[in-house]
Amino acid sequence: MNPSPERSSIRMDARLDAATRQKVDDLAQRFHRPRAMVLCQIMEWGLSREQPAFFDQAESPSPVRHLSLYVPSELHKQIEKAAIAAGVKVAPWLRHMARQITITDFPASWQAATPRERSHDSRTYTERFMLRLDKPSQTKLEQLVTQFGASKAEIIRHLIAHATPDAFPKSWHVRAAEHRSRQPHSR
Repeated sequence: MNPSPERSSIRMDARLDAATRQKVDDLAQRFHRPRAMVLCQIMEWGLSREQPAFFDQAESPSPVRHLSLYVPSELHKQIEKAAIAAGVKVAPWLRHMARQITITDFPASWQAATPRERSHDSRTYTERFMLRLDKPSQTKLEQLVTQFGASKAEIIRHLIAHATPDAFPKSWHVRAAEHRSRQPHSR
């Protein structure tokens, strides 16, 4: 039998107590990222720190809440090694790291990308509309999102705010003039 190829990710069960799970949920909401991404960031942060001399090995004070997620295989191996070196299982190691991390320990890119207020919660933007895009427009918008790290709504608002009549095709100007000429003149 051939050995099975190594998988790029492993499904794991993060056993978090209620307070730690709430912290992960709050961080996910703050950074507008999936909980799995937040937990992977916590793991990477935990690996980058000097390991504490003492880990609380007692079971969680409250019932654990299971959170299943896929973790890159290499990261999973690293946290298993770190947990073994600390003399604990992965779950207590992860709970400890999740309790220790602060908002400022997350990458600067996460901090910068965190809007103070989401546009759909905002009182600043009073009109909402859905926009359907063809494939080339969708591709271009995605490129701008990636390039500037801004939301689709921010990019579209910027484009609208900076658009001038000269930016539009001549056929639109002709059509607008024809439409105005057919309108009854008000006196």
